[in-house]
Amino acid sequence: MGKQAVTIVDVAKAAGVSPSTVSHALSGKREISRPVKERIFEKIRELDYRPSFYAQAMKSNSTGMIGVVVNECRNPGTSLFIDSLAAELEKYSYKIVVGLAGLNHRKGAELLRHFSAGLVDGVFNLLPQITPEEAQVLCGSTPVVTNIRDRSIPIRLDYDKLTWTILHYLRDLGHRRIGYISSPTRDPRRPDSEATRQIMAEFLQKYGEEFDPRLVVEGDDSIEGGVSGTEQIMNHGDVTAIFAGNDQTAFGIYRWAYLNGVQIPDDLSVIGFDDVPQAATLIPPMTTVRFPVQEIVAHTVKLLIAKLRNETLPPGQISLEMPLVIRNSVADRNPCSRKSWNKTISGKQISTLNPRERTSTERSMTCQ
Repeated sequence: MGKQAVTIVDVAKAAGVSPSTVSHALSGKREISRPVKERIFEKIRELDYRPSFYAQAMKSNSTGMIGVVVNECRNPGTSLFIDSLAAELEKYSYKIVVGLAGLNHRKGAELLRHFSAGLVDGVFNLLPQITPEEAQVLCGSTPVVTNIRDRSIPIRLDYDKLTWTILHYLRDLGHRRIGYISSPTRDPRRPDSEATRQIMAEFLQKYGEEFDPRLVVEGDDSIEGGVSGTEQIMNHGDVTAIFAGNDQTAFGIYRWAYLNGVQIPDDLSVIGFDDVPQAATLIPPMTTVRFPVQEIVAHTVKLLIAKLRNETLPPGQISLEMPLVIRNSVADRNPCSRKSWNKTISGKQISTLNPRERTSTERSMTCQ
């Protein structure tokens, strides 16, 4: 058996003061003479007194903690998001406690129930498998915000437009056989691979070309998934470019290329998604999509703080851009393509046009 925990009463007896004086010395809410305070803290060190977290929470009616339920932390994009979340909550004197559920629905539900049973003041649901409505039921009276999908003020991220932009960018650079490795967590509203297949088929149809569905494979947000996904895609013809559902998967494409003696970007071009810090340090630095982490975190925390304070925010929807960050992992296979990509029509840059409106315009462009 472990030794019995030291209480505030034990510290008070050892210091020759009342328990309330020890409490005031710890909280700083009431002035205590310097000699008395020094004596109290000396006894605290001698006795190795640790204030009870639960006693303090009951007294203040607040734990000062926010629960974050997420599928995993191995992905650098997820780690960056959690770090940013912790930093933003620190502004409101909150700390975070993280629960990992994977993509297991039952485990995620258990964590949400567990956190909302008095362990934390509020909860962030980052699990794609649990809807905002279900998260609210599981958390009961504990305030909860489901990332991006919260019904009060949802965030709109246009993944369809992004896919069109990437496909146009690659085609402008001379790429015709393009593969994609999906992410099971990127867009919780619908299956990523299914949506991408549909867009790629529509994109190629506008050029009178047939879509090969084998060039879109299921990923699992891991480097290993990127390696195996690339192997599957490269078995189906002369593929010159692959884009991925996140940077972690794209790192796997780099690894496959290294293991197979394939040069990036000369033999195979790569585009990631997230723009984690590691993307810029690869050789060559990786072209990727910048996920608006800071904007989403600021909005998400604002929603939860409003719920914790019983404040009502005006309803609406926030739309955020996901810009393509061009580095050195995509080869230019067409000498005049970069001029095409940067051309403007009626003062509008090509990359900002509605993707479905661009094809006929681009066909009429010639090298200058």
